Amino acid sequence: MGEPRTALMTVTGRGGPPTLAEAATQLGLGPADLDAGFGVVPVDPERDLFAVEVRADRVPPAGPAGEAYRGPFSNPDIAPFGPPQPAGPGKTGRR
Repeated sequence: MGEPRTALMTVTGRGGPPTLAEAATQLGLGPADLDAGFGVVPVDPERDLFAVEVRADRVPPAGPAGEAYRGPFSNPDIAPFGPPQPAGPGKTGRR
């Protein structure tokens, strides 16, 4: 059946990233509703803004008016386009 679909949501930290449990609490969810493999990823650390992946079937409803919007945001797979190209003379093969 595959892995469950996920959506990105934003959470805030206080001088650093929140733990996965703290992020889940901010969203009104349990830690099992977040993808521990993805973890807590910096989006804008200077503003203490981080992202987590939430199971799509557990995305919380929109918060009250005036609250910072937290998602969900799409999280498409990223993969190479086309077959790998051989590196030519003087090229490293990296883009």
